[in-house]
Amino acid sequence: MVTDQLTATAPAPASAADDEVRAALDRRAAAPPRVPLWGTASAGAWIVAAVLVLAVPDTTRFRVDATTAFGIVLAVVAAVIAVAAAVSLQSERTRSALSRRLPWAIAGAVWIVVWELSTAKSGWLAPPYFAAPQQLLYEAFNDRGILARSLGSSLVLLATGFLIGLIVGIATGVLIGWSERADYWVHPALLYLGPVPAIAWIPIVFVAAPTSFLGAVFLIALTVWFPVTLLTRAGVVSTPRAFYDVAQTLGADTRFLVTRISLPSALPSIFTGAFMGLGMSFATLTVAENFGVNAGLGWYINWKKGWSAYPAMYAAILIMVLFCGGLLIALLRTRDRVLRWQKDLTRW
Repeated sequence: MVTDQLTATAPAPASAADDEVRAALDRRAAAPPRVPLWGTASAGAWIVAAVLVLAVPDTTRFRVDATTAFGIVLAVVAAVIAVAAAVSLQSERTRSALSRRLPWAIAGAVWIVVWELSTAKSGWLAPPYFAAPQQLLYEAFNDRGILARSLGSSLVLLATGFLIGLIVGIATGVLIGWSERADYWVHPALLYLGPVPAIAWIPIVFVAAPTSFLGAVFLIALTVWFPVTLLTRAGVVSTPRAFYDVAQTLGADTRFLVTRISLPSALPSIFTGAFMGLGMSFATLTVAENFGVNAGLGWYINWKKGWSAYPAMYAAILIMVLFCGGLLIALLRTRDRVLRWQKDLTRW
């Protein structure tokens, strides 16, 4: 009897499938890291791009003083990648970061080679509608002062409108998510007026606003307000009723329920609304800067387009791409830090 009980409670022997899984994990751990291989390929690709820029002469249509400087920049990038790949052999964190980015580095070098061959080296894509990469570098350097001021102006305008829209959107979403009476009056108006593009209000806003800057801020705030309000309300409404019941049993008042239960529970939805609002605000920013706001990247792009200065316009567009992408990445990093407890549960 005792023997039967011991046999029943003894752990089952490892199956053949478990042995195969462990063997695969051991082989993966013992395998040499792929980073050195990717690092060598990436550095080599950027060296090829640098040699192409420096050794092959430009066609007569693309004589740019920045060709040498551009080739040196590409060589520096290749050196940085090679050093980072070497350092990654001693750092697990660096190796993990590079393993995801080096394929993109190779793709970037290939794109530079194709771009360079089709413009400056062959003249197949001719000016004025097409520009070589060193032309963008040249124009950005020549207009560095006005581009820096335009970037700062766009950042101030976007940050002001985004923060106002975010704060008002969270307040409105919590109000209509918590109060049935407020939801009765506000929610229908939100559904009908919110989807209207903010730029459709331009004729009214810039006539009614005291200054063009305040009008542009209002348009950006309106763009952010709608998705933040809608998703904040959804987050508050979807909070489990059991959370409120437990808190009220322990003596929590209405203020505690709103600030310590509703808002934290709605944070994932709030960040989703902020992400959507920030992406939509970029288009509103570009349009708003062309109506009475004599500064900003959108204004600069429209100004250069009016003079058919396409290389300078492309340079500003590239700066705007980096500007918008950097802000979105910063928002995602903030979301990951604030919602550490949700790690591996949701993904953007």
